Amino acid sequence: MSVRHLTRAAVAVASIGVLSFLQIGSASATGKTSAYYLGKEAARVNYWSSTDDFRVSDTLCDGFSSYAQYQRAGASMQTLRNSKGCHTYADFNRSFTGGQTIKYRVCVSIPLEPDNCSSWKWDSTS
Repeated sequence: MSVRHLTRAAVAVASIGVLSFLQIGSASATGKTSAYYLGKEAARVNYWSSTDDFRVSDTLCDGFSSYAQYQRAGASMQTLRNSKGCHTYADFNRSFTGGQTIKYRVCVSIPLEPDNCSSWKWDSTS
């Protein structure tokens, strides 16, 4: 085999490796956002666009529950609640049509006060 053929083969293998890496990378969690109470992370939401899964975590033993809100373009706001207590999470699976814009955030539910919420995180469904 000539050097020229070996070079072409090496480039082809490297290209396949790069494409495989890009596909695997898109299957990981696309984002997360956190809400804070008294300067500490109190709640977190993770979103996986590849499976339309949300995980709502209560990360602080503060006596408050956590919830996430999400909204797709042209749809109403939806709420996902985790009332299990500190250091727990609740998983939610949704089946969205691919290519939709979605925004989500997480909040700490504080009685008699405004809830502490993260900023909105924007993503798209797969």
